[in-house]
Amino acid sequence: MIILACIKALYTFIHIVIGLYDFSFYRIPNILLGAIIVLYGFYAPLYLDMTTFLSSLAICGGMLAMGFALFSFKLIGAGDAKYLAVASLWMGTHGIVYFLLIVSLVGGGLGILYLSLPDYMARLSDRTWSKIQNAEERYSYLECMWVGSGTGPEKKMRATIGSRTIPYGVAIAAGAIITVLYII
Repeated sequence: MIILACIKALYTFIHIVIGLYDFSFYRIPNILLGAIIVLYGFYAPLYLDMTTFLSSLAICGGMLAMGFALFSFKLIGAGDAKYLAVASLWMGTHGIVYFLLIVSLVGGGLGILYLSLPDYMARLSDRTWSKIQNAEERYSYLECMWVGSGTGPEKKMRATIGSRTIPYGVAIAAGAIITVLYII
């Protein structure tokens, strides 16, 4: 029971970091997606039977194909497509519908917010980005947590972020956290 609680806590923390990262940098780092897969590697052998594990892999593969189809039509970003697949790995057949429903509802809410309050959302994203940059200057060990935000192209500038798009990683993170906390 303690192991499951620790796995859920770490799972939730990683998704919160991804949501914050996507909201402020409009990127989803592969290293954080890899961390979710590694965590699943600890979870699956302890709590899943082989049938459930294989069906989860099939769902992940299907979601990856669907995500890249959406990416090819420029409906979502490549990071969002990968994130959707990795997050769906945890859902299995019993949670994938709930997960997609929650992601759709939160994504729709974000869409309404970004259409209704574009300047406010841009300022909020900029403020979050600025606070992360300031924290990294004060506490250098945080640069590792944000995976290059303090050392890469995001250092002190956001020239790599051209347009203000909707960070669907926030919706995926919310869907992943809510679904796993209620299903597992």
